[in-house]
Amino acid sequence: MSKADLAQGKVIRMSLLFRVQHLLLTVLLLVLALTGFALMYHENALAQAIIRFEGGVQNRGVVHRIAAVLLMANMAYHIFYMLLSREGRAEFRDFLVSRKDIDEFLQSLRYNVGMTSEYPRFGRYGFKEKFQYWGTSVGILLIAFTGFMLWAETFSMRVFPKFVLDLALIIHGYQGLLGFLLLFLWHVYNVHFAPSVFPMNPSWITGKVSAEWLRREHPLEYEKLKGEGLL
Repeated sequence: MSKADLAQGKVIRMSLLFRVQHLLLTVLLLVLALTGFALMYHENALAQAIIRFEGGVQNRGVVHRIAAVLLMANMAYHIFYMLLSREGRAEFRDFLVSRKDIDEFLQSLRYNVGMTSEYPRFGRYGFKEKFQYWGTSVGILLIAFTGFMLWAETFSMRVFPKFVLDLALIIHGYQGLLGFLLLFLWHVYNVHFAPSVFPMNPSWITGKVSAEWLRREHPLEYEKLKGEGLL
């Protein structure tokens, strides 16, 4: 953390490598969602317009599969980053779910229904961030596995009964829909439109947040950095 950042009351929240992975994930998931939903709801006028824009169903399949391969490459790099790099391992430890996260979730429920006046005090990542991170990771793996089964349909038909492929098609489509709703509605609201960050949390671009925001939203992380003399 530079002296200039400290003077401006800024705190590093996302490293450059983390931001690049996040941006690639965002773009690729959008491409996959548009091309996938265009096929899933192909009778819809908007879906047909998207397919025509892509140059037809054949091109839609090519674009969808290229984006899928790039997403898997990004995911593979992310795994190596989280497990093998020094900053990645620190992030991974912070993302691990513990009993404390369950307690904070239950306390937030009690707070929201008026059973307690104290909201949970989060560290670097609270249960919301961890749920989104692990939910996205598991969802991408499910979509990838079922997607490859459908891509290699002839091979899959030799190995699995037809009902397994039917199930894979359902999982692939509706897991994609669920992931889209969670990421681009709930996640976007939390990081861009929630009152505490509106109109945008700039960390996904600059990597930085204000020390005041950190103090309000992640007080335990704020106190930790302050104790280490980094604030």
